[in-house]
Amino acid sequence: MTNIALCSSGSSSPAPSAGPSRANLNYSLGLPGGAYCLGMARTVVGRLLAQHGLGDMAELGVFAASELLGNAVTFTPGREVNLAVRWRFGVLRVTVFDEHPPHAAGAATACRAYRRKALSALEAVVDECGGILGVTDAEQPLAGNRLWVVVPREAGKHYAEL
Repeated sequence: MTNIALCSSGSSSPAPSAGPSRANLNYSLGLPGGAYCLGMARTVVGRLLAQHGLGDMAELGVFAASELLGNAVTFTPGREVNLAVRWRFGVLRVTVFDEHPPHAAGAATACRAYRRKALSALEAVVDECGGILGVTDAEQPLAGNRLWVVVPREAGKHYAEL
């Protein structure tokens, strides 16, 4: 019998984790898009962060997810949204994709500015914690908008001090 290594690069790959860790925090959750989903999403994000060794970031992560999802539900009522929570390169990434309909050329910029203004409290906190907040059109083949927050590990501690 011959052993075949799939996509082997010659280097040894790390063994799969036996349980939750920062290295395997990578979740994506589709939500129906109603405001009733916000409470459930906050609970899920808090538990994911705690179980993956990022409990000190749970309060900030929950706040970010709640604000981003609230924005998506407000500006895209009745449409599905997707929430992603990931740990990569030493930062927590919380991303929301919505199905916001396209606008005429001039209206798109105004709508994005209005959405960003609605996220001003979150943006102030994220800025203070050394992170980034963004609002853009989703990249093809997706339609709609992508809203995201990226914060470093120290942000959780800093948020607790605010």
